Amino acid sequence: MEIKIQNNPESVTAVMTGSFDTLAAERMESVVQELESLSSKPLTIDCNSLDYVASSGLRVFLRLRKACAAQGQQVTLLGVNENIMEVLKVTHFDKIFILK
Repeated sequence: MEIKIQNNPESVTAVMTGSFDTLAAERMESVVQELESLSSKPLTIDCNSLDYVASSGLRVFLRLRKACAAQGQQVTLLGVNENIMEVLKVTHFDKIFILK
């Protein structure tokens, strides 16, 4: 799992690659904290190269959404594949995130 942050003047994009499982969520804690610190801007999570999201990855998505919402910002999930979309639908996360 890898997360690359693109901090632009008006928005933040987090490009995720690989599988977002429990181990990845633990290893990415410092990156997640950095994203939380940037929550005053809209956040796009680019999932085009994301293969899998476990429940721990969903908790991170929710944590980032909560941080952004507290600042009046939104989180968009971009390029979600069919498998991840199914997980989002089952958990109703498809209703709380903007999906593109």
